[in-house]
Amino acid sequence: MTNRAFRLSALLACTLIGGAALGQATPAPTTAASAPALPTLRTEVRSPLLESQTLIGEKKYAQARLKVQDALAIANKTPYEEYITTRVALSIANGEDDAPAAAKFLERILQLTANETWLKPEDAQHLMHSVGITHYRAKDYAQAAIWLDRNIKAGGTEQAAMDARIQSYLLSGNLQRGSELINEEIALNEKAGKPPTQAYLQMLAQARNGLKDTAGSTRALEMLVQYYPSKDHWRSLINRLWGRSDLAPQLQLDVFRLAFHTGTLEETTDFAEYIDFAQKATFAAEALRVFDQGVTAGLMGSGANAEAHKKLRAKLVHEVEQDRKTLAADTAAALKKPDGLALFNIGFNMVAMEQVDKGLDLMEKAIAKGLPKRPADAKLRLAVAYAQAGQTEKAQQSFAALSGPEGLDDLVRYWKWAIRKP
Repeated sequence: MTNRAFRLSALLACTLIGGAALGQATPAPTTAASAPALPTLRTEVRSPLLESQTLIGEKKYAQARLKVQDALAIANKTPYEEYITTRVALSIANGEDDAPAAAKFLERILQLTANETWLKPEDAQHLMHSVGITHYRAKDYAQAAIWLDRNIKAGGTEQAAMDARIQSYLLSGNLQRGSELINEEIALNEKAGKPPTQAYLQMLAQARNGLKDTAGSTRALEMLVQYYPSKDHWRSLINRLWGRSDLAPQLQLDVFRLAFHTGTLEETTDFAEYIDFAQKATFAAEALRVFDQGVTAGLMGSGANAEAHKKLRAKLVHEVEQDRKTLAADTAAALKKPDGLALFNIGFNMVAMEQVDKGLDLMEKAIAKGLPKRPADAKLRLAVAYAQAGQTEKAQQSFAALSGPEGLDDLVRYWKWAIRKP
């Protein structure tokens, strides 16, 4: 954006020093004897404009403006002389970020050239772009959007103009139109087999959030995770999942597991809550693993809560030891029960105890035996256990066969993204 005034100055320099602008004789092609003569500039018009152009190159805009005023003061200018003079004035206005003056001069240029061939279409596009950027720099975003719209409607295809137009709409408060334009860009990228730009997706998420469009902003966050899976993007998406009013309480522990897998637990309270949920669900081995990871991250076992955390870990270790001691008897009893709920929980606990193969086998048998409530939740946890065991392909196959309400669909989709290979 900052180079637009300079580029325009260079364009005008070419206009002014070209043969037609200076009134120099230009031989007519022998095959076009009837072609109209090229416009010329009288010396009294040309001289101050050339001086002004030199001053523009030196960024001495105030002095350059005085030279343009000298040219403007000359009486009986031809339309072409007025056109060239106004172009130089436009260059000064752009250089000084004088957006109102730039708009006025360009409107006059477009009027003067409406029925002429002096201004090539691509040059008109560049001028509209330059005036749009001048308004943008002046923070007149509504007018910037209007001029950049005109640039694109006139055939402009510069990505810089399209980007600035989107930003102008968003910054002017027209979040709806800005969002629509971003979605158009995303659709073009997808059609071309290219990922949407990260900046567009971030702007879209913010815009839809500003419009209180939860579904739209969530979709933008999902695309950010799909294409640019950073911890920040994962954290935002998982927080959005936590914010679902219809999230089933039975799936809250599963949300913690996803957050743990994606490395987005970053506060002591995050680890403490996860540990508490797992412990209450009788998954002491899982709780202990999370505690130790919290210690590695420097968030558990130190500071003001060091003593309380020490006692908590001792309790978790004791519970895991007890689970190991009674594992055989508990498994035998679970196998005799009419449904597979107890057997499933034992298997899941065994995976956390690093008895992976045996644990997965019990979980599979439990599902085959039948579960009295929320069997889809159990299938989700089996798929997660596959993923934790490094059996990614099997996990993906299991996720692909799952669906359900109250946040289950989201968890399944997010897990598929979390474990996919780069």
